[in-house]
Amino acid sequence: MGKQTLTFLGRDSGFGKENNSAYVDFGNKFLLIDCGYTNFNKLRDQFEKLSKYDSIHIVVTHLHPDHAGSLGHLISCLYYVYNTKTTVISKCKHIQNFLDITGTPKEAYILVDHLDDLDLEMIETNHTDCLDAYGFKATINGRKIVYTGDTSILEPYLPYLKDADEFYVDTSITGGVHLKIDEIQDKLKELKSNGTDIYLMHLQDKEKIREITNGEFFID
Repeated sequence: MGKQTLTFLGRDSGFGKENNSAYVDFGNKFLLIDCGYTNFNKLRDQFEKLSKYDSIHIVVTHLHPDHAGSLGHLISCLYYVYNTKTTVISKCKHIQNFLDITGTPKEAYILVDHLDDLDLEMIETNHTDCLDAYGFKATINGRKIVYTGDTSILEPYLPYLKDADEFYVDTSITGGVHLKIDEIQDKLKELKSNGTDIYLMHLQDKEKIREITNGEFFID
């Protein structure tokens, strides 16, 4: 078992208190994954620390409010207060419109769909009929990670999991627009037995999921 690469700002499901979001630094750069409506305040105490980085990157998996609700606010704050231009990494079809209608100044960010520094590639998945959604694969600090974002299917990620060190996976009790833990835990056990560390996220009932999985996967 290796050291967990990502640090979570929150791991709650959509209507929870702390939106699902994580971050990591690599060298002199900072990478944030999603920026929901609670994440700006969670990051507020770190703004001065963020100013030490040469660049700030934000991966946007999809545009639901719990994943992008304070995205424009953070980009604007970093630009106007800390003179930092953000790189936004996303393949969301409406990301440009989203940033425009939230009043995010175009000079405050660069919009790209991959990141060569981390071999970061977005992976299209299914979440809801209303929005396109993505996860990604990347190599960060020498660790190969796969991150699902919100997804109702596991199949798009399987080709990337053969040699993954860490798998961050959306889970739920009820299924529907999210992966149902009852239906995927056998596959997760298989991946774990092959050496992949499994981290569950977007949790709607942490204790219930812990009970269902017998505490086999990382939740805290």
